[in-house]
Amino acid sequence: MLAESIALGNIDGYTSRPADQPYVEGKCLSCTSVAVPSTIFKEDAIEPKTGIKFPAFLEDDSSSSATVLVGIGFKGMRIMRVKNLNLYAFGLYMQPNSICEKLGPKYASVPTTKLMDNPDFYNDLLRENLHMRVRLVVNYNGLSIGAVRDVFEKSLGLRLQKMNPNTDYHCLKTFGSYFTKDIPIPAGTEIDFCQTSDGQLITEIDGKQIGAVRSKDLCKAFFDMYIGDSPVSLEAKKDVAQNIAGLIGRR
Repeated sequence: MLAESIALGNIDGYTSRPADQPYVEGKCLSCTSVAVPSTIFKEDAIEPKTGIKFPAFLEDDSSSSATVLVGIGFKGMRIMRVKNLNLYAFGLYMQPNSICEKLGPKYASVPTTKLMDNPDFYNDLLRENLHMRVRLVVNYNGLSIGAVRDVFEKSLGLRLQKMNPNTDYHCLKTFGSYFTKDIPIPAGTEIDFCQTSDGQLITEIDGKQIGAVRSKDLCKAFFDMYIGDSPVSLEAKKDVAQNIAGLIGRR
């Protein structure tokens, strides 16, 4: 019942942060000057509904390949119309240099307010094979690995069919096979999904890789759940666009 009830396409929660011009060590950065990753989150961010903390940087923050936090939110569900469960919090991470290189020239002159409602912008984020990572942190002790697998398979299957009806669905079966029944996911478990620039979707649980699938269609479908049509949180999706606007050098 839990697997059927968790609808990743529904909007349940988000948190928003201002997208000011990014600063590192007090210096204003833009696409033409980014050497070290900049971030609009000046410190680790706490998702208010769950109290879960997300680091502003992943990997080494002195490296140009480090990913930075561009948005956070949470996924909840209502049981029997009387109780709300906050299932997990999530953080979306991207590489500033890659964003600037691939999207800066096209969107540098687009006002932030228009960018947030521009379907082409989100399509480009999904199309450009950017290095992206979604980190899910489990908040509910009753969540099972089987429920996670079933919900992802259902949502990804629908999105794959919509994006490319001729795609090889074997990638989805392979992805689902990594979520075995013997993997415990108590509250606090970190589940990371990383898209590489060469089209791999890597799955990690508490820092340990459990599988990788090479499929650009699957990568696109997965991140479409967060920044595409019918996202987990519409406001978190717009928050991401606003923060990326800051990363590419606009106020």
